[in-house]
Amino acid sequence: MLPAERLDAAFEGKDSDAMPWFADLTYWCHAHEEMGTLPQKYMGENRINLYMEMGCGAHEELYRPVFRVTRKQVKIHTYEERSSDGSFVRREVFVTPIGDLRCIRRYSAVSHSSAIIEHPVKTAGDLRILRFIVKDQVVEKDPEMYEWQQRMMRKWDGWGIVSSLPPRTPLMRMIVELAGFSNTVKLQWMHREEFDETIQAMCDADDPIYETVLEAPAKYVYFGENLSSDMVSPRLFKTYLEPYYKKRALELHAKGKKIYLHIDGGLRGLLPLLGQTGVDCAQSLTPAPAGDVDVKDFRKIAGGNIVLWGGLPGVLFSKKYPVEMLKQVLDDIVETYLSDRRFIIGVADQVPPDGDIQRVKMVSETVETRGRR
Repeated sequence: MLPAERLDAAFEGKDSDAMPWFADLTYWCHAHEEMGTLPQKYMGENRINLYMEMGCGAHEELYRPVFRVTRKQVKIHTYEERSSDGSFVRREVFVTPIGDLRCIRRYSAVSHSSAIIEHPVKTAGDLRILRFIVKDQVVEKDPEMYEWQQRMMRKWDGWGIVSSLPPRTPLMRMIVELAGFSNTVKLQWMHREEFDETIQAMCDADDPIYETVLEAPAKYVYFGENLSSDMVSPRLFKTYLEPYYKKRALELHAKGKKIYLHIDGGLRGLLPLLGQTGVDCAQSLTPAPAGDVDVKDFRKIAGGNIVLWGGLPGVLFSKKYPVEMLKQVLDDIVETYLSDRRFIIGVADQVPPDGDIQRVKMVSETVETRGRR
């Protein structure tokens, strides 16, 4: 069986010939492309050659939004300041009839990554502007993305899973994209009515987006939450996330879709709750000491209702760490989960730019020998 066939079996709770193994190589490829060190044979849609040579499945190469957003009154102005080393600062200003919001993002050419350094929502008054923005949007399906999904499903058959990408859930959008963690907590605590009204407006605005996801060709749907119990307490989870996940899971399952949710931080407080929501898979599980749960305890904490995906810390693919450390974690995974039909070996969450790509191949060789069932 090929990697995607093994992953499909895990989602269905069926037997496969060996443990599924998927790696996210997008960060490694992006950095090496910028540095001019990525071989031509791995460029663009030829990226499948890298995964086939390394012997692992792909997922982050193959998810995209399947909708288009236009706006009736809101205008977005973008400004960039670029440095000679390729770094830049991007300012986005959302102009509305009732006020403006500004977001500033910085891209570093050293780390080949970006971060928001000024979130657009800062005050309770900004929540009112945010509600105007989300209610102003018009959502349509993107036929080009439907065609892209079909083409990628053919091209990556057996080697990758194609997924639709809806926005983060409203609470996680507030934390990650719109207000930042501390300000989200403050607004929820001090301006609860205003905060909840905004979350509900965002939920309502997501409905037409999910209509496009339901119609899309891809079976898989990726919830790119970046969920972590360091930021989201069980109380917040049950108030804002659990109802949302249950609603979307009912809709998506009725159309035969499968959901995998990105939880790449603290696990102990939230992993036991995910299996009760209808979400099919907890993806990018990071073990202790990088996370807060030993890899051998993932299933004990999660229960039996959910597919588990992860286990190999991305940092251990870096040349800064001896390969023996990676081998030890891999040994623990194989020893613990070889007979678990609902466990997928994965990088948690990306092979870094300084990663040794041959370590990916080493994992594949181990799966094809000791990971056989």
